[in-house]
Amino acid sequence: MQIFASPMYEYLDTRFGSKVGGPFAMHNVIFRVGVRGGYLAVNTLMAAALPFLGDFMSLTGALSTFPLTFVLANHMYLVANRQRLSSLQKSWHWLNIVFFTVLSITAAIAALRLIARDSKTYHIFADV
Repeated sequence: MQIFASPMYEYLDTRFGSKVGGPFAMHNVIFRVGVRGGYLAVNTLMAAALPFLGDFMSLTGALSTFPLTFVLANHMYLVANRQRLSSLQKSWHWLNIVFFTVLSITAAIAALRLIARDSKTYHIFADV
């Protein structure tokens, strides 16, 4: 039985984990709890130290999630069905690509503006 773990946990387990014993051997369990707990503690500390972490999440969404979801899907559909699409369908997908690219760039600029604005009044561990 394989239990799902995030890629970072898998990397840490593979890179630094013990190769002796099974996954439920006591030293492996203690190692995983320690490493995963430490990783979670560092992430929690970073989130608490940056009270405007939501602005960074907006930037991440604008630069990666948004284009991968809306732009890449339309582009892949165009490439996969190049010969079978009518000009109206091609125009529609290109309109989607251009619109969502502009929207993604606008969202990234807005997120950068929010980061710049919030960083002017930044205090570590502040409750914003």
